[in-house]
Amino acid sequence: MLINIKNHVFLILFVFLIIIMGSMGPGFAMDLKPIPQNQLDQILVDVGKNFSEIKTMKTLLTQEKNLSLFSQTVISKGFCIFKRPGKLRLEFTQPFKSALMVNKNQVYKYEYFNGTWKKLNPGNKEIMRIVMNHITSWLSGKFNENNLYEVTGFFRPEVTILLTPKSDEFKKFIGSFELGLNKQLNGLDYIIINETGKDFTKIRFYNDRLNGKIPDNLFDGSQNAPHPVTKW
Repeated sequence: MLINIKNHVFLILFVFLIIIMGSMGPGFAMDLKPIPQNQLDQILVDVGKNFSEIKTMKTLLTQEKNLSLFSQTVISKGFCIFKRPGKLRLEFTQPFKSALMVNKNQVYKYEYFNGTWKKLNPGNKEIMRIVMNHITSWLSGKFNENNLYEVTGFFRPEVTILLTPKSDEFKKFIGSFELGLNKQLNGLDYIIINETGKDFTKIRFYNDRLNGKIPDNLFDGSQNAPHPVTKW
C-alpha cells in the first residue's frame, strides 16, 4: 500500500472501494449469529426493491482510516453524490480536498493544491472503473450482481451484509466488506473495508438527501476543476 495518506485513501476506494472489523480480526463474523439463508434472501429482495426507488442521493461521509503502521486513526470528511444511471462523485473536504468522479464509465480525479484544483491522471482506470461500478451497484441495492462474493448476513443490531471475495487474487488486497444497512433497509449507514493484515477503513454516511434534483455537470470531468457543489 502507498505510504502517502492521500494516495492511500484513494487506493482503498479503488482497489476496493464507498465501512471496526479490522480491529476485531478475521473472527468477527464468528461472534455474531448469522441470519438464516431464507430470511437473508428475503431481506436482499426487499433491499433491492427499496434501493431501486432511489434515483439520486447526496450524503455526507466520515472516513476512519486505520493503518497498522500508525497509532492514530486518520479521519477525513466529505460527501458522496449518486445519480442513476452510473454517475458517482466522491469528494473529501477535510483535512485535504480531493474529488473522484465516474460518468458514463469515464473516471476523473482531482486534488486541491495551493488554492487551485488540479486534474490528475487517475492511474489504472480499469481497476477504478470496476471499483466505482461496484459502489454504484451497492447504492442500487445490488450487493452481488456479478457473483463475486460469498454473501452472509448478521444483526449488529441492524442488518449487516458481509461480502467475502471468492477470488484468491482479490483476497490479496481485500479480506471482506461489511455493509451496514439502516433501519428502513433503504440505505447504507456505513461500509467497512477489511484489508489485508490489520488495516481497515470505515466510512459512515449521514444527512442523506434522496431523490432531489442533481445537475449532470456535477459529474463532468472535462474541465480543469470539478463543478462546485452547494452545501447541504
